Amino acid sequence: MTYGTEQPHIIGRQAERRQLVAAVEACRGAGGGALLLTGDHGIGKTALLRYASHLAHGFRAVRADGVPAEQDLVYGAVQRLVRPLASDLPQLPARSREVLERLLLGHVPSPGDRSLIGVAVLALLGRASGRSPVLVGVDDLHWVDAESRDTLGFVARRISTERVLILAATESDGCAAVSGVPVLRVAGLPDQDCLRLIARIRSSAVALPVREVLLHAAGGNPLIMLELLRTLTPAELSQVSRLPDPLPLAPRLARRRLAEFRRLPGDCRRLLLLLAAEPGLAPQTLLRVAQRASIDPSALKPAETAGLITVSNTVISFRHDDLGRAICQGADLAERHWAHGMLARAFADTHDDRCCRHEAALLSEPNAELADELERQAVSARRQGSPAHAAELMERSAQLTQEDGPRGSRLVAAADCCRRAGRPRRAARLLERAEPLVGSDQPSLRGNMAYLKGVIALQHAAAPDAYEGLLTAADLLTGEDPSLAVKALVAAGEAGLYAGNAALPVQAGRRALAVLNSMGHEQPSSRLAADVLLAVADALQGRLSAAVPRLRERLDTAAQVDDPLLLAWASHGALFIADDARARALATRAVTLARTAGDTPTMAHAMQYLAYPECWLSGPEAATLTAAEALRLARESGQLSCVRNLMGILMLAAGITGDSAVCGQYADRVVGEAQAHGVGLASALGLWGLAHLDLACGNWAEAAAKLRRLARTRLGHPGVAIEAVPSYVEAAVRAGDRPRAERAATTFAPWAEAIGRGWPAALAARCRALLETGDTEEHFRCALRLHPIGDRELELARTGLLYGEYLNRERRRSDARAQLREAADIFRRHGARLWLDRTRAELRATGDDWDPAENESPALEVRSATLTSRQHQIVRLVAQGATNKEVAARLYLSPRTVDYHLRRIFERLGITSRADLIRWSAAGTGSGT
Repeated sequence: MTYGTEQPHIIGRQAERRQLVAAVEACRGAGGGALLLTGDHGIGKTALLRYASHLAHGFRAVRADGVPAEQDLVYGAVQRLVRPLASDLPQLPARSREVLERLLLGHVPSPGDRSLIGVAVLALLGRASGRSPVLVGVDDLHWVDAESRDTLGFVARRISTERVLILAATESDGCAAVSGVPVLRVAGLPDQDCLRLIARIRSSAVALPVREVLLHAAGGNPLIMLELLRTLTPAELSQVSRLPDPLPLAPRLARRRLAEFRRLPGDCRRLLLLLAAEPGLAPQTLLRVAQRASIDPSALKPAETAGLITVSNTVISFRHDDLGRAICQGADLAERHWAHGMLARAFADTHDDRCCRHEAALLSEPNAELADELERQAVSARRQGSPAHAAELMERSAQLTQEDGPRGSRLVAAADCCRRAGRPRRAARLLERAEPLVGSDQPSLRGNMAYLKGVIALQHAAAPDAYEGLLTAADLLTGEDPSLAVKALVAAGEAGLYAGNAALPVQAGRRALAVLNSMGHEQPSSRLAADVLLAVADALQGRLSAAVPRLRERLDTAAQVDDPLLLAWASHGALFIADDARARALATRAVTLARTAGDTPTMAHAMQYLAYPECWLSGPEAATLTAAEALRLARESGQLSCVRNLMGILMLAAGITGDSAVCGQYADRVVGEAQAHGVGLASALGLWGLAHLDLACGNWAEAAAKLRRLARTRLGHPGVAIEAVPSYVEAAVRAGDRPRAERAATTFAPWAEAIGRGWPAALAARCRALLETGDTEEHFRCALRLHPIGDRELELARTGLLYGEYLNRERRRSDARAQLREAADIFRRHGARLWLDRTRAELRATGDDWDPAENESPALEVRSATLTSRQHQIVRLVAQGATNKEVAARLYLSPRTVDYHLRRIFERLGITSRADLIRWSAAGTGSGT
């Protein structure tokens, strides 16, 4: 089997390569076997087979790859497998020799002889392996004829005693004919390896935002990535705004999909064309359309058998979305016209609104009546939380509109829907088309356009680029729509914070105050947004005595606001006054409202403000779940800033838990590239995560250097910088840099004093203890008293660890053990592995090998105090009989997050089932819930 003359250069795939090496070496040592590689087309299975063939030097190699043209050729693959080994046929038993010789002559075995084929091939491979091991390679097993697949499966399950290794690859998740054979599922490449692939092909010609778009589009598939890099022009790769939307289909993949489509019978192809023109058709609807077209609905069966579609009771859909796109692109005008016409008539029969969309697809001239109807449907779709559908309808309405003004207005509305649907590049192009159509007599519309451009830049480009555009939008909107002007200024302030430039929110806040003063009738949402912005500006300028009460007062009015963007901003404001619980509640409500509206970008945007307080309130694992889900949504909707921020949160959570692999996965893109492109918040979070790794391991100087870098103007984020000061004080003191530690502490103390309560006051006391300002032990005790129950438990544990270390140095080992045990228990419960290791090392220094897992209090009343407020809510709902899915809906969480919390609740309470939890709640232990 020769897949190439040179050693293949494979990026990544370390685990897969290790498994192949083990299989080859086992076969070389007289242990045969088989391995089935499964995965999508282009995922890298052929490259791995080629890699295995180069490993197998000294093997006798044969191959019997699947070929579409021979898919119906009975025993065609077996014939190709046997032919290279024909010299060994004379040594086989007569019956086996005869059946294989007849097969080589092209005679199809009789039904009675077919059962002998597998036995004969097994004997032939065993005979051939007597001189040297044999490697059998079968690529594209799904295209191998059924009889040969049966034979290969028979042999693969019995080859373990021979020096024969069978490696087969298939696109399906498994092939029934080779069941029982070990499977190696080849998944997509991780981001780091995809970035290495991009660098090898195009180097620096691909802009950083473009790389993120390509990473999401490829989904880890190397073939799709390579095809995109070769298809897109240098100009398109140099700037994200120039990328086509949607991205072109990978040519080879499109040809492959269409080849599968074109092998189907004619009526089946026509039904699939209908499905491509109207994705997600209900079976009953397709049945009705098929009957009108005089097509037997059973004609769809070959497509289902081939695995091209999935059919349920409610919907028929393509297994791969790109197949529908390929069918539409490959159809000629007459075929598309037929499909839209059939669908229009079928929907008209039932007075279905979808009739208008297909009628519109048949028109090439303006039609005012149809344009108005499509606009009505678009407005309805948007209200129902379907912005993608609304965008399609509104854009088609604009195309059928003749007058410039209404056409421009509809294009702007379509752009807004596209933005909400997570298609920023399409939205930007619609705004470009609307630009020459919107006149100076439409100032409100022009202001709305400027606002949309600014928000798109903030969410989908770089924060510094958005700031000026949002200020321009505010200027245009002040006289026309002051509420939207305030919203633009809030977004501008957020852009400044993202960029790590504290001066920008201050400027935006002053302008917001001027807009508020000009408003005749003040709206609660505008007042909340502006006051939060002004308070943040006050905080950034050191006027904490004004900022803290203003924020607390205004955040109390947030219940009157139902704009998810403003609620997310209010959540950000709550973090400036160290109110994690309120920040989480506001962000949760923002996520819920955005999800209901189908506004994916805003949902992901709000989830970053949810994940951060989750990290401190529920632990880094909960934050990781939220941030990972949000990262997927942000990448789907092309939000570069949000993607970077969420990677920063994942780094922070990973740093706390001691997961250096995750920190390393994102470090270059968060701390390096994000900082270089004006996303200071992401950089600050990432640096803090890396500093946690160093702190837990006792690398004081390295931690101090990272935290100093975090606090630099324009390179970090003022909110994160102030919260990280206590960590810097610890690192600097331990590194012997007391002067810098003292200066840092003096910046934290006024903020903590202004907050006046909670964990900032506790950490200020901890800083005084570390700096030995006055009575060190009393400062530690004060810090422990001030730590709120259930809030930032990890900081409480770190205080206990530092206090225990101090007591140990004072040779008060018994007192030290008590503090260290409590700290170890918290670190264990939150999965902070490196911090737990450091605590246990300190415990051993006291002469104690105590295991915190063995010494939990048996009293459930005591344990209930360790539950967070969110976990108490979950306990209450479960006790009422709610399922995980129902709890998730009530609390606006994902079922996976609820499952995570339940596992933590069981662990903390020392119980093992929902029944135990219900009994515990009924006993009144959880009465505080």
